[in-house]
Amino acid sequence: MRKLITLFVVMFFFCANVSLYSQWVAAGSVTISGSYPSISVVSPTVAWVAGGSTSPTIYKTTDGGTTWTSVPVNGLPVKAIMCVWAVSDQIAYVGDGGDAGGTTGGDAAVSVTTNGGTNWTLLFNTGGSAGFFNGVVFSKTNPNYGFAESDPSSGAGSVFYVQKTTNAGANWTLINPPGISGNASAQNSLCIIDNQFFGFGLNNSAVVYLTSNGGTNWYSGALGLSATSLFTSALAFNDAKLIGVAALSGSFPSISRTTNGGTSWTVINAGGSATTTNSALKWINGTNTVYFLGQVAASSCFYKSTDAGLSWTSQTCSGVNFFHFDFVRVGTTVTGYASTLSGAIYKLTETVTLVNSGGTTVPTEYKLEQNYPNPFNPSTTISFSIPKQEFVTLKVYNSAGKEVAVIVNKQLNAGKYEENFNASEKLSSGVYFYKLTAGNFSETRKFMLIK
Repeated sequence: MRKLITLFVVMFFFCANVSLYSQWVAAGSVTISGSYPSISVVSPTVAWVAGGSTSPTIYKTTDGGTTWTSVPVNGLPVKAIMCVWAVSDQIAYVGDGGDAGGTTGGDAAVSVTTNGGTNWTLLFNTGGSAGFFNGVVFSKTNPNYGFAESDPSSGAGSVFYVQKTTNAGANWTLINPPGISGNASAQNSLCIIDNQFFGFGLNNSAVVYLTSNGGTNWYSGALGLSATSLFTSALAFNDAKLIGVAALSGSFPSISRTTNGGTSWTVINAGGSATTTNSALKWINGTNTVYFLGQVAASSCFYKSTDAGLSWTSQTCSGVNFFHFDFVRVGTTVTGYASTLSGAIYKLTETVTLVNSGGTTVPTEYKLEQNYPNPFNPSTTISFSIPKQEFVTLKVYNSAGKEVAVIVNKQLNAGKYEENFNASEKLSSGVYFYKLTAGNFSETRKFMLIK
């Protein structure tokens, strides 16, 4: 194995308002042979990186990239590692490419460690001769939901191999999306929002493959990009599962955007002129911020969108060959780590603006508005705002304090909401009260029904 040289390169991005963008800075290095070092970020201080073209090689940091520790691989098959997903500094999943080189596929497997890598346990394997795990991913908004996806174990065009969990990996259920003629799938192209909406990119066409009902049915969306010898390596969606962006391995600066959950796509130009050989996209949950990484022959380029993928601004393009990146958001601070083909790791820390699932700015306070119209007959609209995710109830009471209707009774994300109340025929004219309860917050307002 050749000796790798740690790169201490600080890449700067300048713009008119320098506070808008931070910089990717060197954050240590690892020694991984091969061209596929994938990375998973748990917290601002904890991240795992894994790869190895002939045998598994895994590292993790628990101090924000100051040091990277080699993780034992006891119990892992002697195969190339193609993907990693970490839950903590102790729990992580890796998927292999089915063979030692990770090129032809085989009986691919996903393994898990619960003790920081001291031991690894096989979770499931594809069987067959063409399996290749492209990713294991969990929802950033609800980590109970996750899925792992492999190329068709019987070869391109046959059914895909997908395992799904709804209880944080305690149990997994096998589902087999129908095959698409001539297609396998693309490494690190997986995207998941919740237990209903997830999908991945294909390897032989400009197409993404999605489900919006938990894997019962699947639909493909054509990106409208030229797909000659390219694969759909990048896919990301917002929390509302409507707006998404996708890119081919070499389509940059052209990427594709959808506003209807991936049913149809429109090609947009992200700017720049670099020709990429691999692409990655990451949407920061709870925001309209999306990051793009384009691998180039000898260097790479980063782009960022703060308007849900409509427009893009270059962050840096500074002579380093990046392969993969991942991010975690804590409050309004996002931390990203990026792996390179040389083994150097880079880190980004910056501030983002939170939005609700509809794409608008998150409220800063709890508020219950006066209904409109008031008086009303028989329906009226009640608006309220919550600044963070809460279990919310909105109930109606008569003048004697008896509950007469329940309008809302569920967990809601931060945001502003409008609910319609339609008075039943059983309610007579008079004064009523509606009460909002969200966590420790409670407020009551009066309204009048006139029949």
